Amino acid sequence: MTDVTMKRRQYLKASGIALTLPLLESSARATAAPNSPPVKRLVSIGSYLGFHTPSWFPKQAGRDYAASEVLAPIDDLRKEFTIFSGLDHRSPNGHKHWFNYLTGSATRSVSFDQIVAKAVGGQTRFASLQVTCGAAPAQGQMSFTKEGIALPPIGRPSVLFGKLFSSDSDKARMEYMLDSGRSVLDQVLNEARMLQKQVNARDRQKLDEYFSSVREVEKKVQKQRKWLEKPTPKVNFELPKFDPIAPDITLECETIMYDLLALALETDSTRVISLLLPGSGQVFTINGQRLISGYHGLSHHGQDPDKVADFNKIGREHVSRFGNFVRRLKNAKDPDGQSILDTTAVLYGSGMGDANTHNNSNLPILVAGGPFKHGVHHAIDRGNETSTTPLLGDLFITLMQSMGVEVDRFAGAKRNMNDYLL
Repeated sequence: MTDVTMKRRQYLKASGIALTLPLLESSARATAAPNSPPVKRLVSIGSYLGFHTPSWFPKQAGRDYAASEVLAPIDDLRKEFTIFSGLDHRSPNGHKHWFNYLTGSATRSVSFDQIVAKAVGGQTRFASLQVTCGAAPAQGQMSFTKEGIALPPIGRPSVLFGKLFSSDSDKARMEYMLDSGRSVLDQVLNEARMLQKQVNARDRQKLDEYFSSVREVEKKVQKQRKWLEKPTPKVNFELPKFDPIAPDITLECETIMYDLLALALETDSTRVISLLLPGSGQVFTINGQRLISGYHGLSHHGQDPDKVADFNKIGREHVSRFGNFVRRLKNAKDPDGQSILDTTAVLYGSGMGDANTHNNSNLPILVAGGPFKHGVHHAIDRGNETSTTPLLGDLFITLMQSMGVEVDRFAGAKRNMNDYLL
């Protein structure tokens, strides 16, 4: 990172510019061209504590697998999704490396959802949305910019609803913030231009880089202003009287967030979403029964059958809510009359392969939606690994390419998994 980049970030943060620049993009809604990519949307969902993988993965590979215990709630949808076992990024273990899930790298770098957002985000009001349920774990970070900066998720349903379907008063406040941000940008540019006359050639080059970055911010401000002139969608949705973000009721929050994410896709407010399902010490009550330990404690079950059973109950609750989300997308239609699910790739899984041992290999991975060949459990053979053995990044390459993103490698992955899905 150059000094000028560091100083620019510090100045913009100190000036409040970051607060005036939510991820609003182009003012024109794109219409599908005859040769448009088959996938228009990407949803990436990750469970921070993962799942008990022996209860997640089917015991049989292929099409005729018996539904696993954790995935049983969505077995009626098996023609809509594909299960993968044996995939990961060959990255370090531990909660602190959970961010590898979408970045595929041992160091924080751009996540694949943000690569997609850069390519398609200009077509919608929000280039991307980052969401969680309540408070996200400190190490539970999913989406990262190209500079490796984690994008903070929205954890309150009321805040997400307000962002998506803002009122006139909300717009007035945003316009005021945009005006304030523009005045700060003007001041920054004036000071930088004065400084440019007093520095050497090398520093002038750095200032030119700075000007380019400020111009990018200006473009975003201009696009935001255009979106403010367009009315926000009107939806028939009633928020609960309070946000269910207390740790022990985050499953309820999860249900509401899925409804709001579906609305975001149905109204074409965004085409790129990441959802983090948090997990810490909360003790859930499921079907009227209080579990024997906190969520994090159950993930470190030590193979105790009672703890594994309760850990799987939470896993099934997550999967059940995910299934309802998939069913809603399947039944919803886009303006072209297509099922939204048929034109949306949904990644579901975790950056944690085994929370009991903090192992980040053999991740639980499922892909739903899109025009892909589904209904299969693909068991990747890691016993005789070769240069053609796919990584999770290869799956990401296929998903990105299906959205028209020109990419042939990602974080060590250099092929794709087209032969599994297309």
